[in-house]
Amino acid sequence: MLKESTIAKKTPPSDNWNSFWDVYDQEAEEFDTAFVERYASDLDNGLIFAGLFSAVSTTFLGTMLPNLSPAPSDTTNALLMMIYNQLNSTTFLGQALNLPSWDGPNRITIWTQTLLYASLSASLLSALGAVLGKQW
Repeated sequence: MLKESTIAKKTPPSDNWNSFWDVYDQEAEEFDTAFVERYASDLDNGLIFAGLFSAVSTTFLGTMLPNLSPAPSDTTNALLMMIYNQLNSTTFLGQALNLPSWDGPNRITIWTQTLLYASLSASLLSALGAVLGKQW
């Protein structure tokens, strides 16, 4: 049965040491090729997931960005009301005109933004690792 095997090449009996390394090179090349094909596919899947996750995280960060600052329209409206009151003092009788106060964003908004930025950073770092792995 071993005489009919296709794993090893048939070489003259005096060349045993070289035939061992020839077989080793052939087997190592087959293993390396299978290894690279398998992990190249895994890295492609990781890149796709990281790209999609980064896009979704960036969208959520973009929609939550206005929550980190006061609404500029509130300040503008209050200033316009004060100007109008100076021009016509009978318009807002008995109403106190003050600029709106803002104490900063909520703690939940800050925590959510922090977690989203951390997940976006981790996703981009994993995408960088996958790209470096594919180029290696």
